Amino acid sequence: MIKRPKPYISACLALIALIPVVWLFYPGGVNLTNAALAEYQIEKMTCSSCVKNIEKALTSLDGVGSVEVNLTSNRGRVTYDPETVDSRTIAEAISGAGYPASLRLELGPKEYAALQQEQSQLGQQYLARIGDRLLARSDFEQLVRQRSGKALATEQEDQVWKAVWQDLLQRELLLAAAERNRVIIQDGEVDARLDELRKGHPELEQMVTERYGSQADFRKRLKEDMIINRNISDHVFAGTPDPGEREAKLQSWFAGLQKDTEVIIYDPRLKALNQAGGGCACCNS
Repeated sequence: MIKRPKPYISACLALIALIPVVWLFYPGGVNLTNAALAEYQIEKMTCSSCVKNIEKALTSLDGVGSVEVNLTSNRGRVTYDPETVDSRTIAEAISGAGYPASLRLELGPKEYAALQQEQSQLGQQYLARIGDRLLARSDFEQLVRQRSGKALATEQEDQVWKAVWQDLLQRELLLAAAERNRVIIQDGEVDARLDELRKGHPELEQMVTERYGSQADFRKRLKEDMIINRNISDHVFAGTPDPGEREAKLQSWFAGLQKDTEVIIYDPRLKALNQAGGGCACCNS
């Protein structure tokens, strides 16, 4: 097995429990051609059952088109027909369901149509946007092929899609954080790390070809690992020698990344896979 930098392994293991939650989409009962968009800050949500309760409350309103809710950032987006219903009435309906809502922003039909056109164009080439980082559809499909290794039944392939997406989502969040901190790894450092790996793994070249397809792809992956590792070491663990305190710091830091980073999925299939989720006893009716 190829060893990666140890702090990064620890980081990934510690983050398993913090699965990022992206925008969950629930289509409404009308097809809007002149839709407006309102985004709300919503309180007291804890699980996907809360999302369903909000969606249920809004579908009773004439003119509501779709509802998107992000449990991590506690925000909701609603498309609606401004000639039938307004953003204030929508906020009142959400609050009336037990989740206090306040309006964050509002786009009229022209502004929202422009946003939809932009996202449609991006969706032809990209699978999703994670913060400012666009995830290329071709890169995702290549990783799915590498993970599956053969043709799979649809249900099995869906599981591979979900696993690859969660891995990529976590990785892109960590890389985005490193970029903001302007973390740099020099090519010479990557060369030195490769030399260490070759000494410990005589079969490295074959393993790299089988798993990553090419030496260039593996080198890119290794450099990204080292960037993530350095960012965590220098900006999260710095001055904290105790392992328990480090883990707590990491959990808190990553939770902040999730909350502060907007994730938008363009691909319908991936978006549908991310709708699935269990409820809890706190608000099931």
